[in-house]
Amino acid sequence: MLELYKGGATEREIAAILGVDRALVHREIKRVLNDLAEKYSNLADEIRGLQMERYTTLLSRWWGGALQGDEGATRTVLQIMHRISEINGVIPDKPLISIDQRSVQLSQGEVTFSIEAASANYSSDKDPVQPT
Repeated sequence: MLELYKGGATEREIAAILGVDRALVHREIKRVLNDLAEKYSNLADEIRGLQMERYTTLLSRWWGGALQGDEGATRTVLQIMHRISEINGVIPDKPLISIDQRSVQLSQGEVTFSIEAASANYSSDKDPVQPT
């Protein structure tokens, strides 16, 4: 079932091919996928741990130069810190809020600001160190 599912077959198609009930296919695929997720969850933690060690080593190499004002070292430190934040999931994939600020000149009256929901105005592939 899993091989058919990985190959792009739907649960209905798998049931027809194997001559079994679609509900059985659904339960079995869900069970196998849960087993695989459990099997590989520890591996993901191990890889994240190894990456953290690598980033920490690199960060310590460039930290002193950044503190002394070396622009290249500062840029590198900020990039490493951004990567550390990414692998630890502390950076949202899109902004929590989006603010549209416009210049308003009033001699009297009130100003109303509107805070809108986060939108697609943010791209996660922007360089976190370079202004856009």
